[in-house]
Amino acid sequence: MAMVYDMAITLLRHGLTNENEQKQYIGWLDVPLSTNGVKQLKELAALSYPKADVFVTSDLKRCQQTYEMLFPESVAPSFVMEEWREFHFGNWEGKTYDELKGLPEYRQWLEQPFCLAPPNGESFLQFQTRVEEGLLKVIELFSVFHARHITVVTHGGPIRYILERYAPVERSFWDWHVPFGCGFTLYSTLKRWRERKRCILLSVVPFKENENG
Repeated sequence: MAMVYDMAITLLRHGLTNENEQKQYIGWLDVPLSTNGVKQLKELAALSYPKADVFVTSDLKRCQQTYEMLFPESVAPSFVMEEWREFHFGNWEGKTYDELKGLPEYRQWLEQPFCLAPPNGESFLQFQTRVEEGLLKVIELFSVFHARHITVVTHGGPIRYILERYAPVERSFWDWHVPFGCGFTLYSTLKRWRERKRCILLSVVPFKENENG
């Protein structure tokens, strides 16, 4: 007998920033969308994003701007949660690979990013724990608002973590590709989410109507 789902969580990555274009680490830096990012989101806004009963965004500017651009007419309840921030890169915030590659601690971190933490930044365990706390808050919103669909506008890192942990197909953290302004919808049940079980179905967002293939 096929499984049925009664709730969905859409995870969307924010639009492009100047710092993204320069390939800088911008975990907790509160930077706005770039001109290219705004242009890209205007194009994406013409595509089909799933309707949500509740919206959640990271507290960083680039996520809130993305939400406002993609869902300008939404009257659904919205919440800002710092738990959905990107990974905190500490002393390496705003720096590029070329600026950091000479540092022994940076090279060690590149070899073991899930074991070591950047100076004054987060360990992956701290990051994982924080995102799980954000997920728990989102799950509880389903009950509070009798919602069927919640959209979270967040960052690449949290989305990759959720997909690695909860997608129906097992893939490693770095095997998930999450373009700017895009994301995934995870379909499941409240019981499965509370039991921390993998979701039932996964789809890419946004999608073009009448798109072949």
